[in-house]
Amino acid sequence: MDAAEPFRAAILSIRANKLRSALTVLGIVIGVSAVIAVVCLIQGFKGIVYGAMERFGTNTINISQMRWVRLPSGEYARNKAKGMSMQDMRALATELPHVITSVTPVLNSWGSVKHRERSSSGSVYLTDETWLEQNNYDLDAGRNFVPADIRLNSKVAIIGKTLVEQLGIRGNPIGQYVLFRGTDFEIVGVFGDLGSNMLYDLNDLIMIPITTGMAILPSDEKGYMSIMARYELSLDAEGVEDVVRDAMRRILGLRPSEPESFRVTAMKREAAEFNTVMLAITGVAGGMVGIALLVGGVGIMNIMLVSVTERTREIGVRKAVGARRGHILVQFLIEATVLCLFGGALGILFGSVLGTVASKIIFNQVPGIPLSAYIIGFGIPALIGIFFGYYPAAKASKLDPIEALRHE
Repeated sequence: MDAAEPFRAAILSIRANKLRSALTVLGIVIGVSAVIAVVCLIQGFKGIVYGAMERFGTNTINISQMRWVRLPSGEYARNKAKGMSMQDMRALATELPHVITSVTPVLNSWGSVKHRERSSSGSVYLTDETWLEQNNYDLDAGRNFVPADIRLNSKVAIIGKTLVEQLGIRGNPIGQYVLFRGTDFEIVGVFGDLGSNMLYDLNDLIMIPITTGMAILPSDEKGYMSIMARYELSLDAEGVEDVVRDAMRRILGLRPSEPESFRVTAMKREAAEFNTVMLAITGVAGGMVGIALLVGGVGIMNIMLVSVTERTREIGVRKAVGARRGHILVQFLIEATVLCLFGGALGILFGSVLGTVASKIIFNQVPGIPLSAYIIGFGIPALIGIFFGYYPAAKASKLDPIEALRHE
């Protein structure tokens, strides 16, 4: 028998039963499509997070107020009253001059912003003139805050493009006014594109001097000021966390027995934690998608068993004219594997399109699909074809030619 004969026989059998073959590979197509689509979405989400981390810088550390979920209610109430202040931030820079290179205060809020008769909700950042450089953001028009704005509690604001549109601000926004919490703020700058997707729109941001904002915020929001700091690149992130934590305890006057009212996190550590979480999510998603591939494999086995029964006389004829057991085994294994590989190829195609479109819509990212995803997309179906196709193939190869020829 020609060495290529098992391949030709397998292909002819698949072509002779097009509808059944298509329905057989459907489970594989769905499973592989799901794998690729999930990988695309995960890559898109990682692109957003890593983009933000790159913008902040790997040598960034955040000192934030401890939230109520991390403390008993009594301790939370006491520690919230000890919220960090501008004086604490300056003291940190003064106490660690060889560690901290810059500090930026940040207090996030949310509220309605009004211009004439129109209003819109937006993210409100209370900060100072260092925030733009700290986050690597640029302005499309106007100017940044200056130290005098912070010192004199100036009523000035920098706003995002979305707010400009939603508030119906016509002409040059610079010099016009918006109303926030009963106070008029003069627009002195307009952000460039800060990024947006289905989950969030950073362009609805309004930034006001932290000293001005503190005067108009309700008391229950003032305790959430955080500090963004940059440290020397040559220093170890974990060591910087420990040094900053000790310094903040001294600055806030916490006794050794008192719990910390703040949380210190280096961006490098956050990146490592994020990677761990994403690996866990990928594992869970992979396990769920694996069920679909398992179902597809069972379908392959079922159809191949039916095929063996239907083609019993064909198998008898082949054995009668000299086909060995190994030839029959290889033929049916090839048939099962080809079905699975074809399903894998279609799954990769559909999954890539679906995942790319979904990632673009949800995250505004066109992710790069890693080579490992394509290898898995072909490798797993091939293994499924061999694993689930072996039993039907072995059954076919063991048929007695005389009994097979008598089969009706």
